[in-house]
Amino acid sequence: MEQDVRETAVLAAGQLRQTLGELHQEQLDRLMQAIQEADHIFFAAAGRSMLMLRCMAMRLMQLGFQCYIVGDTTTPAFRKGDLLITASGSGETAYTIAVAEKAKKIGGMVAAITIRRESVLGKLADLIVEVDARSDKVDDSGQKQTVLPGGSLFEQSILFIGDAMVVPLAGKNGIPLDRAFQRHANLE
Repeated sequence: MEQDVRETAVLAAGQLRQTLGELHQEQLDRLMQAIQEADHIFFAAAGRSMLMLRCMAMRLMQLGFQCYIVGDTTTPAFRKGDLLITASGSGETAYTIAVAEKAKKIGGMVAAITIRRESVLGKLADLIVEVDARSDKVDDSGQKQTVLPGGSLFEQSILFIGDAMVVPLAGKNGIPLDRAFQRHANLE
């Protein structure tokens, strides 16, 4: 018997809840500290991971942080004192690794959201947020099973991490959440 959409969504939400519950708070705290200390924040990834990082960049911009997407035409030069936030489930995405290597060479800090700490990206990063999720791009021996395809559980975790960080960052910066979106796009 086929699973219906509602049942699949409920199962996926339960799996996402479990995954988010296993995040390491100290890793998240280090990422938030790096965000607070960075001169500018840049984001780089590929595919759906990049879409989720775009959401994170938007939320941080709405809090007043200077955020840029690597590759956009209006993105300024990366400099020492800047933070690059990357995401790659496998930690082996060639584009993301190349951007991270360049950021390190310039003297900036690199953060990686990844499933695999021992990946090329994980070893390159100054700080890591490990997400215990499944992805088709990672050898699935020992990985959790998920009802969703591909790297959906990982990618959705990125979205929730970014949105959840808004609450403590707004508090630390004295920004009431009901006023945090005064910087929201208004030409829509």
